[in-house]
Amino acid sequence: MKSIRHRLTALLPAYFPIAYKLALVFTLLISSGMALLGLFIVHNQSQILEQQVSESGNIVLRQMVEFSREPLLANDQLSLEIIVKNLAGEDSIFGAALYNEKKEPIAAKGAVPGDAQIVTALGSVTKQEWQQNNEDGRQSDMVSFSRPIVFKDVTTGYALITFDRHLREVAQQETIRTVGGATLLLVVLGFIASFILGKRLTRPIYQLINAGQAISAGDYRVRLNDQRKDELGFLMQSMNEMTAGLLRKEQVEQTFSRYVSPKVAKAVLSNMNQVKLGGQHVEASVLFADIVGFTQLSEQLHPGQINSLLNEYFSLIAQAAQAYGGHIDKYIGDCAMLVFGVPEHDPQHRFQAAACAVAIQALIKELNKRREQQGLSQLLFRVGLNSGMMLAGNMGAAERMDYTVVGDAVNIASRLASVADAGAILVTDELNAQLQPQGVVSAPFKTLALRGKKEPITVYQVLGIGDKDQPMIEDILASILDTDAEAASR
Repeated sequence: MKSIRHRLTALLPAYFPIAYKLALVFTLLISSGMALLGLFIVHNQSQILEQQVSESGNIVLRQMVEFSREPLLANDQLSLEIIVKNLAGEDSIFGAALYNEKKEPIAAKGAVPGDAQIVTALGSVTKQEWQQNNEDGRQSDMVSFSRPIVFKDVTTGYALITFDRHLREVAQQETIRTVGGATLLLVVLGFIASFILGKRLTRPIYQLINAGQAISAGDYRVRLNDQRKDELGFLMQSMNEMTAGLLRKEQVEQTFSRYVSPKVAKAVLSNMNQVKLGGQHVEASVLFADIVGFTQLSEQLHPGQINSLLNEYFSLIAQAAQAYGGHIDKYIGDCAMLVFGVPEHDPQHRFQAAACAVAIQALIKELNKRREQQGLSQLLFRVGLNSGMMLAGNMGAAERMDYTVVGDAVNIASRLASVADAGAILVTDELNAQLQPQGVVSAPFKTLALRGKKEPITVYQVLGIGDKDQPMIEDILASILDTDAEAASR
């Protein structure tokens, strides 16, 4: 049974339009309805024709009995034959006969039952169907009506007339042809009308499908403009409202991602029901890139120039952070704070942070060359880098919170940046020991007593990364600088 079902399913087309389905359904409904109506009409017509034949036969038979009573009593053979002959000459009567009280024929004309059938045909008012053999060998269906001729409660004879049932069959066939023609016409008209209606109904459905595909592809500006006053119109209006909401949501997400890291925005938006104060301890890396001599420079430049200058340099730093899997946590005046390993864990966060620091200094150096050629002001950065356990999460107040990292490791990175020389990258001895096996080149800087630390710590300066990773940095630098140059040319 299942194999048959699978075969039938395989024969069906994979796609069957609604217009065709509606046309098929309407066609089947009209065909079924007209077939039932035709059967009812044919059956009713047959009963009416049968009743009409019976009534006509009985009326003619009564008249025949009245006209034949006196000639039969008088034994007037000529009159009886004239009566039979006149009746048999009518168009609708195919035979007539008179019989005596012994059921012996007195006068007969046309089609009458045979001798063997007379016994059953004659009697009280009766009706008998029988068949007559024609000269061409075919048989005709006949129906005979008989009635006794009674005079003063004495049966003096019998009268019989015969009708051809072919007339009733012709009438039935004509009715069937009429009903069949009407059915065919209605089926054709119904199919055409339902196909047109289906096309009209499926047009907005196709529009909804196209709109859904556009929304799936990320195009939330699509709109359905059909003004319909039906369920499809309400659905289109709901679709427009939904796409407008999705567009607003996308705009909010894009705007939100400009104020916070795209990674942080994604993490927050994916768990909007659980946005609350608090965090968790994670092992990550943090980098501070601080501008050297910014206070003095800000006194020499106009606020608009300072804004443009900071945006250009910080834009390069943000692109470098993104290239190495980190993100800008915040801008603190003239300092940028970068985080690696949160909110998404990265087992290579230490090396990624160190490589990003090297890339940042290389980018700043290249950008300074270009600005110097244009006669513009240049900036130098000092970078502090550290890794360790820190608290990552939502900090602040319930009404205004910020996703960031805090902890001793973060404070040390900030203080390293504040004591570094221009263009230098400082790390702790612990982080340096973890980076050296990965090919990071460094040199001892000095032992420093950092604020908040009881014991002085040994600090190392990162000079570069291994040769195997240098081409990757160069490719990233070229990509970032070329992209920045194209944006500036526009």
